[in-house]
Amino acid sequence: MEQRARNNKVLIMILTALMIALTFVAGSVIKIPTLNGFMQPGDCMILLGAVLLGKKRGALSAAIGMGLIDATSGYLIWAPFSFVIQGAMGFVAGYLFERFKVKNYKAYLISFIVAGFVSLGGYFIANAIMGGIIMGAVHGFLPSVLYAVAHVPGDSSEIIFGIIIALILAPIVNKARVKFNLK
Repeated sequence: MEQRARNNKVLIMILTALMIALTFVAGSVIKIPTLNGFMQPGDCMILLGAVLLGKKRGALSAAIGMGLIDATSGYLIWAPFSFVIQGAMGFVAGYLFERFKVKNYKAYLISFIVAGFVSLGGYFIANAIMGGIIMGAVHGFLPSVLYAVAHVPGDSSEIIFGIIIALILAPIVNKARVKFNLK
């Protein structure tokens, strides 16, 4: 029994590292240019990581994977924001998914949408801070908010893109979670 528990811990560490790597690769390799940056499928990997690993390890893989994307893509100043925001997205998706007794599309959809709003809200605040204070693009509270509002369509489309892909793949990932008896 002790050997089985040790093997399960090793498996969980391996899967967490794998989700960090998959999040990083998905966000680094596949970049679709937008007006204010780029769109990438990293959000999809965050949501799948939450399904596979649960709230804590899902948050960890999201935070590290997405933080590394910014740190290595010329957006180093965004890395702390992404670390916190995407980590929160992974945690919320995992937390809500764990609360559903039946793991079906309703569970995926609600978990993913709420987590998407966490990301959208976090990046709204981050864009207001970055645009208004750090980058000096605008001065004052209202212009900072308007700067953040301008980023909502791009951020929303990236989240929707990630949710759609995750909804397709989540049942497969959940079967793996059940098969390996991950909690």
